[in-house]
Amino acid sequence: MKILVCYPMKSLAKTYLPRSVEALVAESGDEYFRLVHLYRPDTAIIFSEMFSTPVWEWLPSVQSALPAHSSLIIVPLYRDEGLIRQVVDELSLQRVYLLSSQLSQSEIREQICFILGFVHDSKETESRSGRGQVYTMMSYGASGITTFCINFPILLARQNLEKRIIVLDMNDAKPDLTRFFKLHQHQLALFRPDFLEATTASKRDWIRVCKQSDHMSNLFYAHAANKWKSAELSNMMEAFRQQFDYIYVDWGYCFPETEAMLRMMHIADRNLLFVRADPFSIENAKEWIMGWKKRGITCEVLLSHLDKGHPYRIGEEVTLYGVVPRISESRLMQSHQSSSVLIEELFPPKSYISSLEVIAKAEYSNKSVVLSR
Repeated sequence: MKILVCYPMKSLAKTYLPRSVEALVAESGDEYFRLVHLYRPDTAIIFSEMFSTPVWEWLPSVQSALPAHSSLIIVPLYRDEGLIRQVVDELSLQRVYLLSSQLSQSEIREQICFILGFVHDSKETESRSGRGQVYTMMSYGASGITTFCINFPILLARQNLEKRIIVLDMNDAKPDLTRFFKLHQHQLALFRPDFLEATTASKRDWIRVCKQSDHMSNLFYAHAANKWKSAELSNMMEAFRQQFDYIYVDWGYCFPETEAMLRMMHIADRNLLFVRADPFSIENAKEWIMGWKKRGITCEVLLSHLDKGHPYRIGEEVTLYGVVPRISESRLMQSHQSSSVLIEELFPPKSYISSLEVIAKAEYSNKSVVLSR
């Protein structure tokens, strides 16, 4: 692989690269364009501090100078990161990887290793039999998705030790899972160019990109909130189906409806709408679900915040996936502030854990979740 780095000090440029990699180094913008013409690199690594002109001027010219097959990795200054992302999106620049401006030197090297494919397992990537199941979870606010995603996948992983489970935080408006599990260094948006083609996306070992759970070795997490295009979501889910058995997507709010959200719902094997157990929320949920049904989308209800002994009526026209009881606000706040997983605590809320166990057992046996009312 031919690599060209644009960095002000040749002697330090190699500290950002995998140790086994040799690369040419351009110490100025003008030298970059000269070496691109002569060397025709497969990958260019650009530090934005090398250019004094506005981003919307230097970035298109830097990218267009590369051969059509070449990828571009950009290491931005903090002041440039937002503008670079905007230019990449508005001009639809292809094969551009934008790193975070908050990375340390070692973290930059690690991310570049991931992108270039120089980090591998000691074993070959295990081939998966079957097809992973995708679950899209959404709500119209404060219905317990975050708490469910923190606790339920661990139970499911315990009952399915031979299965790989991934939880993706796609809640762009409120990425609480990313904050809880500290996923800022595990962002799928960094690998956005990989999702342009399904074959390219499937070649990467996504387990290496994701964060492994502290509680279960077969459970992983990743930050996936971004303004994804429909085709990118399709390619992403196809790749994750090949490498994971269960894919849980915290989409967040189901409004406003977007093309990407509807594509995600069409892709998913099961769509779960989290609904608070009060009459207004239930009636609103029915309207949403009936509207989606007209567009060929099936959605089930996970009823949450149910008070003990309180009856509920969901109706025969809506499929009930499961029911979870209310947890006091003070109890939840204590858990979230201390980053404590409820099911791992010494005295967990028994009724909540029991309801999750019922759902997990049903998933384990590949049956519909049937709960008595």
